[in-house]
Amino acid sequence: MNNIYKISGNGLKVNEIKTCIQSSYIEEAPKTLLGYVLDEDFSNLYGKVYVNEDIKKIILSFRGTGMENLGTDWVNNLVYLANSSAYKLTPRFQTALKMYNSAMKIYQSYQFELLGHSQSGVIVNNSCSNKVRICISLNPAYKDANLQNNEFIIRSTGDLVSQFVAPKK
Repeated sequence: MNNIYKISGNGLKVNEIKTCIQSSYIEEAPKTLLGYVLDEDFSNLYGKVYVNEDIKKIILSFRGTGMENLGTDWVNNLVYLANSSAYKLTPRFQTALKMYNSAMKIYQSYQFELLGHSQSGVIVNNSCSNKVRICISLNPAYKDANLQNNEFIIRSTGDLVSQFVAPKK
């Protein structure tokens, strides 16, 4: 039986989730997005940090597997498949963790929301804590994972990556 949760308050809207995840795939991402400004100091190939000074809110959006460098980003998926704990040692995860920790340190009084697609669902799952308002993964690849109370999954019909294993909540 599926549980349906209703998120109320000033959370992300569908268009914001879609737009932020799409921007995470763009190397030269938009400098402004839906009232947020890209923090270029923390953003990188694997994720973007968007800041809204007016409402003191941060969106960290992590992208899924890319095809740059001859598709070497797929190696991270193989590491995860072989050993989910070893994934935390990959440069991909370490880069995302550094981005997250740096933003948390600088924007201490801000409200954080994490977004991730596919491979980055693992990053969101491992970064989600009570320091973050909400964590959302779109079609994540999970293995032996537990969801936090503030963590949610969006699955699209027919997605092969996320259909096999549902995390426990």
